[in-house]
Amino acid sequence: MPSSRPTNKQQAPSDGRRQPTQARAQQTIQTLFKAAAQILDKEGEAGLSTNKVAATAGFSIGTLYQYFPSKEMLLRAMSARGQDLVLKELEGYLHELETRADVQDMDGRELLGKAIHILLQGFANGKGLSQTLIRLGWTLEKPDETANAVRQVADRLAVFFERINHPALQSPSNAQMFVLTRSVIGTLRSASLEKSPLLGSPAFEDALTQMAWSLLAQPVASPRSGRVG
Repeated sequence: MPSSRPTNKQQAPSDGRRQPTQARAQQTIQTLFKAAAQILDKEGEAGLSTNKVAATAGFSIGTLYQYFPSKEMLLRAMSARGQDLVLKELEGYLHELETRADVQDMDGRELLGKAIHILLQGFANGKGLSQTLIRLGWTLEKPDETANAVRQVADRLAVFFERINHPALQSPSNAQMFVLTRSVIGTLRSASLEKSPLLGSPAFEDALTQMAWSLLAQPVASPRSGRVG
């Protein structure tokens, strides 16, 4: 699920426990994440337990609980971390395009396709996160957090389209941006939760790109009537 957090920094858990910020503590957290991911990949959610994660990571269960007092909080932290990285990748892509002098000469559909690809890989297909972990993240999502994150993505994309002023792409209205972002993220969520065999297929990615293109492409003027079609 999308994360509302703009950075990769660890956030304090809801029970008020303080998250360590020292380099050694961060290394411990990453080791725990890696151990949990290995177990998920091999045994699935049913095989995951805090005791097993601690043992695989080479730590005591007490050490794990200093950071994550429950399996659910560990999974939430892993999911948020991965999703923050995806949003950071998307931001990097958009910023790069905004600073390119030749962006208006680039293929508009390809620009949309790359953004769709980043979101697909991060929120459904499994770049940096296994599909199992992504699916668990969706099952543990908090609707308010997801809605806030999607609004942030929509706002950022609106600024992006205005800045690049691409001749083949409209600056979307609020309604168009709402439909676009909710349709894309909702589709990725459903595909992940349903374990759809379409994930990873070019046809699935092409369909999402075509949907975005249909919403955002500049209308083409008819050569006969001079009207837009």
